[in-house]
Amino acid sequence: MIIKGGTTITADGPRPADVIVEESTITAVTEPGQATGAGPIIDATGLWVLPGAVDAHTHFGMPLGSGVSSLGWQESSAAALLGGTTTIIDFANPTVGEPLPEAVSKWRGMADGVILCDYGLHVTVTDVSGDRLAEIPALVEQGLPTFKGFLAYKGRLMLSLVEMKRLMEAVHQAGAMLLVHAEDGEMNAAAERVLLDTGRTAPCWHPLAHPDESEVKAVAEILDLATVTGCPLTIVHMSLGQSLELLKKTRNTQGRDGKLFGEVCLHHLFADAGLYESGHEAALAAICSPPLRTEGNGDELLSGLVAGHLDLLSTDHCEFPLTVKSAAAGGGFPRVPNGCGGVAERMVVSHSLAVVTGKMDPARWIETCCHRPAELMGLASRKGQMAPGFDADIVLFDPLAEYRWDPLGSSDRAGSLWAGLPVTGRVRDVWLRGRQVVAGGKLTGDQPGGEFLPRHL
Repeated sequence: MIIKGGTTITADGPRPADVIVEESTITAVTEPGQATGAGPIIDATGLWVLPGAVDAHTHFGMPLGSGVSSLGWQESSAAALLGGTTTIIDFANPTVGEPLPEAVSKWRGMADGVILCDYGLHVTVTDVSGDRLAEIPALVEQGLPTFKGFLAYKGRLMLSLVEMKRLMEAVHQAGAMLLVHAEDGEMNAAAERVLLDTGRTAPCWHPLAHPDESEVKAVAEILDLATVTGCPLTIVHMSLGQSLELLKKTRNTQGRDGKLFGEVCLHHLFADAGLYESGHEAALAAICSPPLRTEGNGDELLSGLVAGHLDLLSTDHCEFPLTVKSAAAGGGFPRVPNGCGGVAERMVVSHSLAVVTGKMDPARWIETCCHRPAELMGLASRKGQMAPGFDADIVLFDPLAEYRWDPLGSSDRAGSLWAGLPVTGRVRDVWLRGRQVVAGGKLTGDQPGGEFLPRHL
């Protein structure tokens, strides 16, 4: 296959080029008109030719204790492909007392044979007993080099600072990386208790149960622990300008060899806390943790992403139907499943609100959505780049087309916080490992299915 006449966008910048694919691999990226070879010729005139995007933070089909789960692996991965994302990294979440390898096997069992895009798994750790920590090195050897710990969710997932230090020491010793949800669980629990005791249970009160101070305190504490332990650290879904400043300060102190990274999610960049006051359905759609913050934080975070102070633009995609959120809201906002969608919208919304507006150049856009997530999460040799030897995960993107909201065609999606915005750009065609999975903005009937990707840092 030869893709001719388009403009390739890579982390090095845009340039006219032809792309040659043999079977599942990109074999050459040549000057226009110089490509030769057998197979079909795809005319990409007027289009951008992008590497398949990599989303390093999703929750497909995540079950909750209440018996509901986020939209499943097939439906969520279909949204990913339609949005130009060909690889995601999700989470294996063990139950109480469950060995980590068993959790990985269980979560792979949920995904394998169902998921449409390629995927990897982070491993959540909520038990820092000797038995659980001893399981980490073998998982790293098997291609699961990233783990997650929580300072939030008291009584469920939260680790104390002492426990978190033990986890970081074990992860560091195994040559792995830790992802951390940085909110102070004690502070959040106290704030929530006050709200419930005073009858403030509607969805609009959710953000007050996650005060700014909670995130700032937790970010400062986890950065201190990373400095003490030397553990590579990614702080996920950072939502405040103050948090970014703490990361920048610590990075400057550690110098270029420090292994401290920051992630921002689509909703924290381009939506804000005003949605909690915009009506019941808008507030339900915006219930996520950390919550949407006051206007201005998104601008600071976007500036940090553009400047390289933040590394990843992810989604934390965890989408529950609006009917599910609404039914749960009768028991008060703490019972509403937390999570926003975004895996279908990440590329086009960030293109419209960052690239088209001139705040981010196309090269940095591709770096944060494709190249850097693959590099940071152990897929640097296969994914995220338009270069010879890489998987032929290719997206044809029309930067001038009008976006068609809700590619899944569902009226019950709570995840799209951006519907109605004047958004420009459209994913037209997508190939996964050389096979076309999206044509003209619709899934093809020939889906190869996703593969589990072992990763190595």
